[in-house]
Amino acid sequence: MCCCSSNGDNVSYDAINDYESNVTHLYSYYDLRQENPGCDIYGFCDKEDFGRWSNGDTVIIDLMAAPMAEITVKLDIDRVVTPADIPFVFNVDVNGERLSHFSISGYSSVYVNVPKEYLGADGSARLIVVFENAALPGKYNPENPDPRKLGFALSGITVYGYSLKK
Repeated sequence: MCCCSSNGDNVSYDAINDYESNVTHLYSYYDLRQENPGCDIYGFCDKEDFGRWSNGDTVIIDLMAAPMAEITVKLDIDRVVTPADIPFVFNVDVNGERLSHFSISGYSSVYVNVPKEYLGADGSARLIVVFENAALPGKYNPENPDPRKLGFALSGITVYGYSLKK
């Protein structure tokens, strides 16, 4: 089973294409512009029109895939706290293992490949995103009084993957 189920308003959905083969294809989408994105998230601000800002140096995203699945997690980043000439840097750990390091500017989609060995026995994936340069917006724009320590604004999460039948 995939990470979330359809909630009727097509906000988030999942699909499992089970063909008469040994492969099950997985797909899930989580819309962080919605009140309930369909997955558990921690360390984010309330939703805004574009998504949700991270709040602090770390965020956690709990996802569920099929046991022994190979997955790729796409993070749709709508904006970052740093200006365009300063890269925004962060790492992604999955279930305690550092799998990715990113340095981006502005809008970007990043992909985290998660081999089956790094999923939990039940197919769980806890992504811990650690920001190297989260900051108060006033650091880069003295006229911005926002008191939150921001990193990136995430608009959506997509999980792609497959698992082999036993």
